Amino acid sequence: MLLGLKVDVCTYDGLRVGVPNLLRLFDRHGVRGSFCVALGPDTTGRAILRALRPGFLAKMRRTSALRTYGLRTILSGTLLPSRHMGRRLAPLLRQVVAAGHELAIHGYDHRRWQDRVHRMEDRAVREEIGRAVAVYREVAGRDPRGFGAPGWQVSAASLRILDEVGFVYASDTRGKGPFFPRVDGRALRTLQLPTTFPTLDEILGLDGMRGADFVGLVRRELEGPAWGVLTLHAEMEGVGFQAVADRLLTVMGEAGATCLPLEMLSARVRAEGEEKIPVADVVSRPLRGRAGTVAMPAGLEIA
Repeated sequence: MLLGLKVDVCTYDGLRVGVPNLLRLFDRHGVRGSFCVALGPDTTGRAILRALRPGFLAKMRRTSALRTYGLRTILSGTLLPSRHMGRRLAPLLRQVVAAGHELAIHGYDHRRWQDRVHRMEDRAVREEIGRAVAVYREVAGRDPRGFGAPGWQVSAASLRILDEVGFVYASDTRGKGPFFPRVDGRALRTLQLPTTFPTLDEILGLDGMRGADFVGLVRRELEGPAWGVLTLHAEMEGVGFQAVADRLLTVMGEAGATCLPLEMLSARVRAEGEEKIPVADVVSRPLRGRAGTVAMPAGLEIA
C-alpha cells in the first residue's frame, strides 16, 4: 500500500511538545510524512461553544480531553490568552522541513475555521487562507503546496479559493480515494486526498476500544486498497499515545506499506493519469466517533 502519512497539528502545545516527539519517532522508523500545522493563534478554548453539538461532550470524555490537551490549551483564547503558533514556534517548523518532512497548512485559526467556515463569505475565507499562506512564506521561504482543512470542514467558497490560490493538493475530506471536487457544476484542479482510515480520537473509548484495538483496525485495513491516507494528531499520538504511534509504525512496516508525504503521494496519483481521477461533489456526512459531520466526496463516502 502507498500510505500518505499526515499529522494534524491543531494546538500550540501539540506543536511545541507533540511534534518533536513524532519527529524522533518517525526518524527511528525511517518514515517521512506531512505535518499540517495551524499557523495562527491557538484559540482551542472556544471549543466550549460546540458543547451542544451531538456527540461532542461524549467524545471529550472518551478521549480524556483535559488530560490529553492540558488545562493551558483547554482555556486558550478564553480565560487565558491565545498563543501564535506559526510565529512563536517558527524554528520548530523549520526543523520539520530540515528533517525531510513536508510542512503543510492546517488553516490559520483552527477553531474559527472548524466552527465557522460554513458561514464565512468569500472575503473572510480568502483572508483566513491568506493569513496562513503569509505565515508559511515567512517560515518556509516558499509557497505552500498542501492544505488540510481543520476538522474536515469545507464550504463551496473554501474549495474554490484553495483552487484560486494554487495549492497542489488538499486533504480536506474523508473518503475512499482521491478525486477532484466539483463546485457549482465546475470541476476544480486541486486534487483532494481524503483521509481513508479512522483516527485514534474517533476510536478511543468507543465500545471500550483502546489503543491496541486501533492498531489492529489499521492493520486490517492495510490489507485492502492499494492507496490510503492515515491522519495522526500531534496532541494524541505525539503526547499521551506515543506507544500507540510506535506500534502503529511497526505494524505498517511489517505490512510493507510505503509511507509518503502527501505532496509525493499526490504526484504519484497524478502520474497514473489525471483522466482516471473521478470528479465528485462534496457533501457533509456523519462519521462514527466524531461529533457533527465531515466533508466527503459523493459516491466515495466512508461509514
